[in-house]
Amino acid sequence: MLNKFRAILYYYRPLAIWSFAVTLLLTVYNPGIVGALLTKLFLMALFWLMINDKGIRKKLKFYKMVGVSNFRLVVMLYIIDCFLTCSFLLLIKGFI
Repeated sequence: MLNKFRAILYYYRPLAIWSFAVTLLLTVYNPGIVGALLTKLFLMALFWLMINDKGIRKKLKFYKMVGVSNFRLVVMLYIIDCFLTCSFLLLIKGFI
């Protein structure tokens, strides 16, 4: 179980920069948590379509080696991203 979670975190590391950039843009535009989570859900749906593509799937085999399915990867990335986004937005709202 821990190896699966490490594989997911290893994959999330490069995506975290882009996710934080989207979170900053959402904070400037509308710092609401619901809007941010819906936007992140839409982006995860696009990511789901992207990893189901055969060309990209060949490049992303390392998380499959530890037994993480595409669905589990997307769900876990969304949960991690929701936690970080909500934490950041609540922190920002505390200072605004």
